Amino acid sequence: MGWLGLLMVQGTAVAQPVAAPVMVKAPAGVLAGSEQDGVRRFLGIPYARAPLGDLRWRPPQALPAWSGTRAAVQFGPECMQGRSGPATVPMSEDCLFLNIWVPTRHAGRRLPVLVWVHGGAFRVGTASLPLYDGAQLARQQVVVVTLNYRLGRFGFLAHPALTHENPDGPLGNYGLLDVLEALQWVHTNIKSFGGDPGKVTLAGQSAGGAVVYDLLSSPLAKGLFARAIIESGVFDTPTTAFAAAEQAGAAAASGWAAGASDAAALRRLSAAQVQGEGAGLAGSFGPMVDGKVLPMDVAAAFDAGQIARMPLLIGSNSEEARFFPAAASGLSQRLASSWPQVTAVFDGYGTHRTDLVELQLATDMLLTAPTRTAARAATAAGSPTFLYYYSYVRPSRRAQTPGASHIDEVYALFGQMGLMPGSDPDAANASIVTALQERWARFARTGDPGSKLQPWPKLDLEHPQLLEFSNDGEFVRDDFASQRLDLAAALPRLAPR
Repeated sequence: MGWLGLLMVQGTAVAQPVAAPVMVKAPAGVLAGSEQDGVRRFLGIPYARAPLGDLRWRPPQALPAWSGTRAAVQFGPECMQGRSGPATVPMSEDCLFLNIWVPTRHAGRRLPVLVWVHGGAFRVGTASLPLYDGAQLARQQVVVVTLNYRLGRFGFLAHPALTHENPDGPLGNYGLLDVLEALQWVHTNIKSFGGDPGKVTLAGQSAGGAVVYDLLSSPLAKGLFARAIIESGVFDTPTTAFAAAEQAGAAAASGWAAGASDAAALRRLSAAQVQGEGAGLAGSFGPMVDGKVLPMDVAAAFDAGQIARMPLLIGSNSEEARFFPAAASGLSQRLASSWPQVTAVFDGYGTHRTDLVELQLATDMLLTAPTRTAARAATAAGSPTFLYYYSYVRPSRRAQTPGASHIDEVYALFGQMGLMPGSDPDAANASIVTALQERWARFARTGDPGSKLQPWPKLDLEHPQLLEFSNDGEFVRDDFASQRLDLAAALPRLAPR
């Protein structure tokens, strides 16, 4: 199921139940949120000025403190994107909002903060999806923050006219700059909500994980977060070069309106003209090497050790390619000359079926092997790194699928297993929800997801180990699938980032 399918399945955001009002006075201004079932919620908080008019395709601008009391009980609009199906909230360019969940009781101490960046291929998605409701995770004594950031042509457009206007940049990576601005807002304001600005973990999945991966190499992110979590966010493709991004942007803009070639004229176009029919799902608009936000290819920065040194929790799922079926389909024909080598080390999740060998290989090529490479590089650079592999499948699905698809672990992390299509009773999945929430919360709190009773060794390059979340529980594995992953890493790349 693609991201459009995900949005359609999750449907309209669940209305907030009647709750007691709660007030917080922060440097940004006074907020009126709500409290229910031991969790305080503050929704739809603006963290930057609306990127409208002359602020389109510019770095986010700090928002002055507001006067009076701002209601914080509804999500803000989602960012412009191409999609069909029901929306959770209205769509708008004015979309730079974040949301905060805080446990009501936390013994007076400042809590660690987990800032979550949603996925969606940099094209779709929003923090207001029911999947990302932070209430259950916050009960693990963590302040949970979710946020919107500009997407697609609004968040990642390079264009010669924009370069001419501002040659010194930063250019193109406006969505990444939005995340940095949200982190700055958190750094300034989170004490007022009971959070510790010195214990901020930046976390995300898929494109959200790629944001974390990218910002670990960004000099502009220094001091804004202390730990990092990358879930299925390291793909085996290079970061887009700026010249290529600029060429793609110019090609896209050529069809928006005749004569709209300079920066001012481009900004005068309506959002609908820029978005176009289905434009959010076509073309490649994502992070690029701009020289300021991203000084170099991110994988090269990891290999060179030019990344922030901090605790890193990183991993991927066992059947990621089920989410990207085109990557696996026909792989045996596309790699015919290498297929005897493939079948010597890949078993198709124990079935030896060609279609499942293709899925297993595509999964490893797309994500498992690149994730291992990034984890090794972070370890070599001096970051305490904890590697995981998520293979848990709901009991009712085990006869239909051999592994965990892309995004499956996010349902467990946020305690939203009931949102998965054809879900099982909550009790059937309670152990995996508890496992992920406790591990991630412990990592946010201490920088180490392991304990004496629940070990999770740091990655050691001489004796590599990872933690697997499986149908049979959690267990540490030694030198996981090294032959398989070595071969997957050596094969040609599957698709652009």
